[in-house]
Amino acid sequence: MPMFGLADVNSFYASCEALFRPDLRGKPVVVLSNNDGCVIARSAGVKLLGIKMGAPWLQIKNQRYTDKIHIFSSNYALYHSMSQRVMTALEEMTPKVEQYSIDEMFLDLTGIDGCEDFEHFGRRLRAHVMSTTGLTVGVGMGPTKTLAKSAQWASKEWLQFRGVLAPTPGNPGRIEAMLSRQLVEEIWGFGSRIGKRLNLLGIKTALDLARTFPVFIRKNFSVVLERTVRELNGESCIEMEDAPPPKQQIVVSRSFGERITTYDAMRRPSAPTLSASEKSCVRTVSTVITCPCSSAHHLLILAIRVMAIRHM
Repeated sequence: MPMFGLADVNSFYASCEALFRPDLRGKPVVVLSNNDGCVIARSAGVKLLGIKMGAPWLQIKNQRYTDKIHIFSSNYALYHSMSQRVMTALEEMTPKVEQYSIDEMFLDLTGIDGCEDFEHFGRRLRAHVMSTTGLTVGVGMGPTKTLAKSAQWASKEWLQFRGVLAPTPGNPGRIEAMLSRQLVEEIWGFGSRIGKRLNLLGIKTALDLARTFPVFIRKNFSVVLERTVRELNGESCIEMEDAPPPKQQIVVSRSFGERITTYDAMRRPSAPTLSASEKSCVRTVSTVITCPCSSAHHLLILAIRVMAIRHM
């Protein structure tokens, strides 16, 4: 039977910033988006203060909090470099891998239990990444990618697992206990919109969804959601990808560091400069953005030169 793992760096952007500032370890750290528009990364201390992901910096910078918050502008060159180091460290111990995002990697752990316990291997993997990069990863394992993702979520939510959780088919009670505590909004690939629809049907947790007939889910939602139900029941439907799929689009965008309410202010930033390879892919250039006007409840629609590039 296949066994998948998922390694995910805890609060990746914020952890990268604190890595080179030992005095900030364990303290609230926030990373802002381009032009310091909104919050894109939070350390554990910031989450405890109630600051939400995506919160506009203008709304929170003058608020008073019990702890001092340390603010950083995003540094994508640093994050890319640290991501490569983490992925290299993971590949050193699990040769068959699939990078899922800048701070997440799926691991093929099939057969590992013939040599050592899954969770023991997960702790060795975690220690190896820490010793080589200084960053902490959470490791979740399961017979499907969806269960591995849920286990990784649980390894962060419950401190008693010490960052590693491996619910195996031989212990179905442990899988049920984990899924019963995971809300449907927290399932891999889900969001608040699907969560609300499922809640109306009485499906509140991942365990509720796992016990729903797959045919009913396919008929009322989609084949993709049906696949998730099967994965929650231990049926592997999503295989490891040896190579990432080709990119379908290239997007260059920017945000603003303050509220924009006039056309003149909107025109000030220059349009992003495209490289020669990006120019060769341009097919359409058009967009309209909306922003809330501070003096009225209606939306002020403003045009701006933003390059939306679609791959040919």
